[in-house]
Amino acid sequence: MPPDAPDFSRLLDTRRTSTDGVGSPAVRRAANEGRLTRLRRSIYRDPLVPLEELAPDERRHEGRARFLEEAIAVGLTRGGPVVFAGETAQQIHAIPALGELPGHVELLEAVGSTRRNAFGITVHTDGFRPEDIEPWGEFFVTSPARTVADLAKWQSRAKAVAALDFVLNSDRAAPGQRVTKQEVEAALDASVAVRNRRTAESVIAFGVDVAGSVGESLSRVLMDEFGFPTPRLQTRHAAPPGLGRWFYTDFEWPELHLVGEFDGFVKFSNERFLNGRTPAQVLFDEKRREDALRASGLRVVRWTWDCLTAPLRLRELLVAQGLRPTRARRSISRGW
Repeated sequence: MPPDAPDFSRLLDTRRTSTDGVGSPAVRRAANEGRLTRLRRSIYRDPLVPLEELAPDERRHEGRARFLEEAIAVGLTRGGPVVFAGETAQQIHAIPALGELPGHVELLEAVGSTRRNAFGITVHTDGFRPEDIEPWGEFFVTSPARTVADLAKWQSRAKAVAALDFVLNSDRAAPGQRVTKQEVEAALDASVAVRNRRTAESVIAFGVDVAGSVGESLSRVLMDEFGFPTPRLQTRHAAPPGLGRWFYTDFEWPELHLVGEFDGFVKFSNERFLNGRTPAQVLFDEKRREDALRASGLRVVRWTWDCLTAPLRLRELLVAQGLRPTRARRSISRGW
């Protein structure tokens, strides 16, 4: 089941509070004067603070809440069974996503449906199994397995791999989000749409269950697209005294005695990584681990989101460490 039920608390549905199904003159006047925001016909919400005025963590949480309210408004006014899919389902399931919030609501319709795209709504017509659909309040949403299978067909490789790596990782995903690669493949098999199927199969084959963050997933996609040798993932090393028994490197090329580490802000802010420590302590512990790697004869190169938003920086950084392409280079991911 999705982690949260639909939240109607900030929405005003005038169909349920008026006799004409449209809303009272007072409501329409309030919307015209900017005291209410109209999301869909008869669905309103109080004006909200612009997202850019919020703190980063609050901005992400509030942005998702607002998008889900827009999806709910679509569901309330659509008529008939509504199945949310694609990036909309990804937000409902709270599966981490690359890039900005979606600019439209995605729906899944059964083969033979005549309902098509509308303003702010993208409709996908395809085959699916009963187990590919889950209830979400009075609506429905594609299951996590079907959601990432659809992302593999409909979204960029980087976006799809980031979502797939998350749901495959039992340490990151909650029980209701976790899936196996076999479940994703079965969900894709239920699709009868031919377009992008081979691409989706390739994306699913590329997914792993050990990626520790969205940034690691994107790093891996870019390395592959640059044609670099495939790194070993999450290689185990003995930890320095006081830091447990083992620690794991993000990427490793043993033949070059090279370790690659992606450093995202989440490592220094998320409680799962802090584990009761201060950000300064996390930074100090990271330095001790790196010192241990260097003492064992390994070189360490680190990068941050700056290198992922401008991928050629990552390429230059890794080439400077001795990595060379071993196969034809793909087009580089952009649309995320």
